[in-house]
Amino acid sequence: MIQRLQTVFLLLAIVLLGLFLWMPLIGVEGLKFKYTIQGWELSRTLRFMEQPYIYYFNSIFTGTAIGFSLIAIFLFKKRSLQMLFCWFAILFVISAEAFTYYNYQTYVSDGDVLLTYWNLLAVAAVVFQILAFTFIKKDENLLKSVDRLRD
Repeated sequence: MIQRLQTVFLLLAIVLLGLFLWMPLIGVEGLKFKYTIQGWELSRTLRFMEQPYIYYFNSIFTGTAIGFSLIAIFLFKKRSLQMLFCWFAILFVISAEAFTYYNYQTYVSDGDVLLTYWNLLAVAAVVFQILAFTFIKKDENLLKSVDRLRD
């Protein structure tokens, strides 16, 4: 049902992923400067048909994870599909965090490049996704046991 505990976990995951995009994920500190890079600013420039384009991979991965989580909330009557969407959301959150770490490792600057504590928001979102998955699975097992008693 839509008012179940897994809905709360999915909503918390959506909020944490939104904060993951909004908060600074990488900080750069030098002797005379200090600045941060927000999650939505993390990008990579790639060439496509001889033209350089900026791809915001972190926003794409995190936005897709938010979309899968939002869709999973409204699939409460199709629990197996809801569990699948939870796993897809986890996959995209891990991809977003991996891209953040990749940018951290490849960032070239005169100062020190630091990961901020806001990166733990993605880890917390994965935990909430897994909790939602376990509660969806509990509901599925409960309905299967009730169906066995009816037969």
